[in-house]
Amino acid sequence: MLERQEHERYMREAIAEALLANQNSVYPNPRVGAVIVENGTISARARYERDGGMHAERKVLAALERAPLPEAIMYVTMEPCSTHGRTGACTDAIIASGLHKVVVGALDPTSGHRGRGIDILRKAGVEVISEFLLEECTALNPGYSGRETSRQGDVCKG
Repeated sequence: MLERQEHERYMREAIAEALLANQNSVYPNPRVGAVIVENGTISARARYERDGGMHAERKVLAALERAPLPEAIMYVTMEPCSTHGRTGACTDAIIASGLHKVVVGALDPTSGHRGRGIDILRKAGVEVISEFLLEECTALNPGYSGRETSRQGDVCKG
């Protein structure tokens, strides 16, 4: 029970971070927030801020300015992207960082990619809790149903 309460607390922090993003600046992509928690404290926070900019997952890892501690957990409001698009796959960055656990809110709604990022992380040995506070994370981006980029048909999301 305590673990679920902690996950709710930190996912709500990621949601709050996503809400700071200007919808006009991120359009046509979704608002996404991320936090890294170590030893019960938020060590880094980030959000996707502009179309073509660094995704929230990559930004939060950069904001940490070091490798995450072994027990660190990333909370992210939308499934990490798994294709390279304009900014590189966030799944690659998470795996390279050494993170062992990620809690994901909404799945990527783009057809053909939904759940792919989670599968990649799990196959790499990362523990993933998915669809956590799903309704609240989905509500961050009403009407967002995914999008294909013009580059190699890759998914682009914040």
